[in-house]
Amino acid sequence: MIDLNRKTIPAFHTIEKLSFPEYQKIEIKNQLFLYALKAGTQAVIRLDFIFEAGLIHQLQTAQASFTSSMLSEGTQTKSALALAEALDYYGSYFQTRANADDAVATLYCLEKHLSNCLPIFMEALTQSVFPEKELDIQKKNSLSKLLVNEKKNSYLCKKNYYQKIYGEQHPYAAFGSKEDIQQLSKDKLISFYESNYMRGLKYVMVSGQFKENSIHIIAQEIKASVFERQVNATGHFTIQSTPGQHFIEKSDSVQSALRIGKISIGRNHVDFRKLQFLNLIFGGYFGSRLMKNIREDKGLTYGIYSVLEPNLHGASWYIDTDINTKNRTEGITEIYNEIKKIQSDPIPQSELETAKNYYLGSFLKSLDGPFSLADRLKIIIDNTLADTYYPEFVSILNSTSSKELQELAVKYFDTENIVEVVVGKK
Repeated sequence: MIDLNRKTIPAFHTIEKLSFPEYQKIEIKNQLFLYALKAGTQAVIRLDFIFEAGLIHQLQTAQASFTSSMLSEGTQTKSALALAEALDYYGSYFQTRANADDAVATLYCLEKHLSNCLPIFMEALTQSVFPEKELDIQKKNSLSKLLVNEKKNSYLCKKNYYQKIYGEQHPYAAFGSKEDIQQLSKDKLISFYESNYMRGLKYVMVSGQFKENSIHIIAQEIKASVFERQVNATGHFTIQSTPGQHFIEKSDSVQSALRIGKISIGRNHVDFRKLQFLNLIFGGYFGSRLMKNIREDKGLTYGIYSVLEPNLHGASWYIDTDINTKNRTEGITEIYNEIKKIQSDPIPQSELETAKNYYLGSFLKSLDGPFSLADRLKIIIDNTLADTYYPEFVSILNSTSSKELQELAVKYFDTENIVEVVVGKK
């Protein structure tokens, strides 16, 4: 029996270092690589296929998202229901999603059932037929969802912010309209599917607890498939920000949606990890300055946060909140006051240490489990970062001073070219 002394506080230990597990990089065919990250205790596998099929690759708005979601809607021999039931028999399932820069198809299964589940998964990916009936259903559902979203201040604010921060022609600002959805056809999805899935497989990643034989099974299945790795240049996307105040009238609104931000730096920039830490202090967690002032002290909103959002073809830093219209002016004033304060006054040591401990703890928590580690590995691969990127994180954070953060605030929180979007009642 363990003797617990509940009167004694557990010893506090400062995090000095962390390690990232080793992984294998295996070339399957023609510069097409399989990354294998073994971790965890349960014999469960997550298999990710990453495709050159994100928003930056689509020729028509909504093409990427619809193609991704239709992959599970039927093949030459199986309906959507038959596909789902075939995998469900083995306690497995798969998901698809289209991101800004790529698209991902993911299979979850027990390792012992991999040889049974993988052919079904591959059939869904390589033999999709995009049935007209299912496409019509998805279009109707999307139109209904769009109708609801266009009544939401938060959606309108998000949409207008990306259009003002990147420019309406930038793929990151592509929000499907009613006309975009209606104009989608089976032929357009098949065209995107053939060029960006069949010939656009970037890499494959397997994570979890598995044996070498499982890697062999996956590699052989991919080698025998029709997938090709063709590196197609995505081109240069010009960012055309429109700084200033932008107001969208919603006369029936009690609340106003607010987003204030600007173009920022990506993960490859030398300042990025320190800027992440600065953003945490400013508005990145519940104990941040924005939350303490605007939520706790002033009671102007239920929640407010700031985000550093890096993508491969552009990055943005922004503050986001919903605020009662009668408090809107005061709330915006306080946001700018907090920006000025973090630029002009050094961060007190106690605040700095609290934020460091929170950040390191939450970061370690985010590395708990094989699938979380796989998400981090994807970031390393996509951004061509060094394998030391995450192990270096602790030393960089522990060595960051208040003076450095103040200098970063002056440099990256400059309000001269800031974009301010408000949706609400005048």
